[in-house]
Order: sequence, then C-alpha cells, then structure tokens
Amino acid sequence: MSAGDKRIFDEDDSDLADNQEFDRALSTGTESLAQGNPADARIALEKALRYKPRNQRARNLLGLSLFKMGELPRAEEIYRSLIEDHPSDPTLRVNLGLVFLKQNASADAVRCFESALDLAPDHQKAQNYLGLALAQKGELARAREWFLEAGNDAMADRMAQGLQQSPIPAVADGASQVLAKEQPFTPATQEALARAAAAAVAVPVAKKGDTLEAAKPPALDAALRSAKWVATRPGAPTAAPIAPQVARTARGPMVANVPEPLPPPPDIPEPIVEPAPSMAQYASSKRLEAPEGSAGFAIGPSEVLIHVRGEMLTRLDGLVASWGSLAMKPELKRFRGKATDKPFGEGARRMLRASGEGRYVISREGRQFTALELDDEPAYFREEVLFAFQESILFENGRVPAKNGGDLHLVHLRGRGKLLLATHGVPKAVDVKKGEPLRIPMDQLVGWHGPLIQPRLVVIVEEAPEMGVALELVGEGRALVDVLPGR
Repeated sequence: MSAGDKRIFDEDDSDLADNQEFDRALSTGTESLAQGNPADARIALEKALRYKPRNQRARNLLGLSLFKMGELPRAEEIYRSLIEDHPSDPTLRVNLGLVFLKQNASADAVRCFESALDLAPDHQKAQNYLGLALAQKGELARAREWFLEAGNDAMADRMAQGLQQSPIPAVADGASQVLAKEQPFTPATQEALARAAAAAVAVPVAKKGDTLEAAKPPALDAALRSAKWVATRPGAPTAAPIAPQVARTARGPMVANVPEPLPPPPDIPEPIVEPAPSMAQYASSKRLEAPEGSAGFAIGPSEVLIHVRGEMLTRLDGLVASWGSLAMKPELKRFRGKATDKPFGEGARRMLRASGEGRYVISREGRQFTALELDDEPAYFREEVLFAFQESILFENGRVPAKNGGDLHLVHLRGRGKLLLATHGVPKAVDVKKGEPLRIPMDQLVGWHGPLIQPRLVVIVEEAPEMGVALELVGEGRALVDVLPGR
C-alpha cells in the first residue's frame, strides 16, 4: 500500500455496512416519493430509520409519505417529535400545520403557522398557508391580509369577493321587512299613538349628516314617551333545553347527529422537504462561537476556553474541540507533598495534566463556570467543583471524615495562579465569624479561605439525620456557597 492510500483512521466494518444500508434505503424512499409512490417510499424510509432512528431527513420524508397516504395521525406524531428535537426549524412547524389543515383542525393549523412565522417572519410559504388556515376558519379579512403579505394576489381577491358576499347586507334587508309586518303587540292606548306609529313608516331615510335627534319623527318620539304597551297574545313558555343524544361507540362517547366536518380544500399543499445544504454552505453558516483568550480561561455564554501554556491541570468532561500540541497524563492525588496511588477524580471527570501549548473548548452544559486568581492565600475547595488550575498553584488532597461514611473530599490550594470552578449556580460569599460556627449543607459547599478555620461534618438536625449533613466551619474568614438558580 502506498503512502497516499493509507487511511486517516480505520472504520468499523459493521458501522460502514449500516451506513451503506441507510444510504440505499434513503435513496430508494426519496426516488419512490418523486415517482408518486408513497407506499413504497414508506417501506424504504422505515427501513432507513432502523439504522439511524433520529435522522431528520428520513423522518421528514416518512412524514411526507404518510401525509400522501392519508395516515394523518401518524404523520402528526412524526412532525411533533421532529419539532421536539429541532424546535428552531420553522419548516417542521409548517409541515405540522399542513397536517392539521388536512384534518380540518384550522385552529391548530393557525397556531403552527404563527409559530413558524415567529421563528422566520419572512417565511413566504408559512404566510400563504396561514391565509389558507384562516380562510378555513372563516376569518376572511385576516386571511386576505396574509395572502397579500405572501404575494398571493389571486387568493387575496377571492377573500375580498367572499367579504362582499357576506350575509350581513341580506340580514339587514330581512330585518327591515320583518319590521314592516304586523307585530304580535298592539297598543292599548289612545288613537294618537297609532297615528304616530303610522306616520313613522313614511319617514324618509335620514340624510348624511343628520343626527339621531334630527332623524327621529317628533310625533313618534312623544308617543313612545307616553305609551304603555301590553301583549294581546301571551307568548308560549320556553321549552326546556334538550340534551344531545350521546352514542356509545367502541371509540368512546360521541354526540349523535353532529354534521361531518367539511372536507379540506383540494389544493392544500404538501409538506415541505427543504433541500439539504452543501457541506461548504453548512460549515460557513454554523460556526462554533468559541470565546477568545490569550492565556488561562475565557468564559462564553455556551462554551469555556482553556488556554494552556506550559502545564495546567484540568478536567475534560464536556470537551468540544481542541487545538495545538498538548500531551495529556492522568493526575494522581497528593498528600503531604507526595503523590499517592489514587486517581484525582473518576471516569470522565479525571483530573489531567496538560503539557505544551494549545486550547480546549468545553461545553458549559448548564454549569456555571467561575475563574478566580489565587494570590498566595491558602484556600480549600470541594473536589467536585474544582475544574482546572494552573501548574504554579500547589495542591494537596484531603478529606473531612463523616460518621456515616460520606466523607467530604477537599483540595487544598496555595500559591499564585488562576483556577476555574464549575458549580450549579453562582458562588456567593458568606462570612465565618469568630465564636459563631457556620454550617453549610455539604452539597452546596464550594470552598473557603481564612486563617485557622477548623472544619467538621455535622448532621443538620440531630433528631432527623436523614435530612442531611452540613459542614461546620469555626474561625475567621469567608466561605463560598453554591446558590442554585431561582433561589
């Protein structure tokens, strides 16, 4: 084998075979969909998802196949799961909205399209489909606005025509005809009232600019103020409301004789499958926003940069990427100035000694990182919260024993240099005062510094040891506590 034929790394044969099977099944499913055969596409795409169950494109295409086959509940389930995995993708919300639109669930469809437009206000297809959903709800005026926004003038004109054919004018005409008919009430007062009422029928239509007082006939006005009306034919008592008949079916109780939902319009568009971007396009648009720093630590909103020059002790759980020439070696605990045979940390949280020059990017993963400078002052930290520190800082491991065996493991630091803490919340300082013991729940302790502080573990409540253990500090100085978010 020539030098040019050597592989950078060897692939596992089974993984390679699975990848090939996935690619073949995905290609077959895509081709079947393009040929208008969603049933075959479904079989191929379900096979592809057996190899890569979380693949977004395969799931999206399977949802499209089910949509074409009319299996809308299953298509809805797939698009809901895709939205859970990719909540910032507006196209998935549009697709779920189209499923609702097909089911005549126009209110749910409106919410989906509005959510998509919250993520992408210029999404033209979401604007157009929101118009369709509003039209399906009967909100023609709002639908027309969204069709205009989407540039769909033809549908906007159809909404305008629908508004002109609204039943409101017909209702108004019908009301005037009803008022002209003989009423079920007749006056039981003087004849003047009858004459005034008759005169009111001939009152001309009020002209533009007339007020209500100017348009009202004076005779009718006087008559209405003095008239007393009685019913000549008492009305029949209102019948008691009739409860709907409920039919018991295999699918649960259903109201009988309810009209079937209207079928969706025949021109509902199909869900969108966006073309996959090229590698170069994706790499240009999705860049890792790593914080910058020349030495020590730089803390960004989602990542932390650890810059090594010389030697540094650090953990690597949450590692995203690294650059440079660095040698890594697991660190052992130290006691009384000598290395022991016990590892400093366990599993993925082993403390490592990095040598050389380079950078590590660590994902915060919901953790709070705090960088501090140690200025030749001894300090103690709980072993779990100490994430990294420069080699110029001397360390020694120790523990505070507990009666129940849950010892507190500590790291004693002294010297000058930078250190990095990883906690749940923002560390806050509390004073340790002479003659007044301070107690901190053990899982909220970060560390302390100060002369002649004596620590010991005590139960928080003597009569209820199950409530936990606290660290008691006696002396003078300050302690750091881990204040959880929301407290």
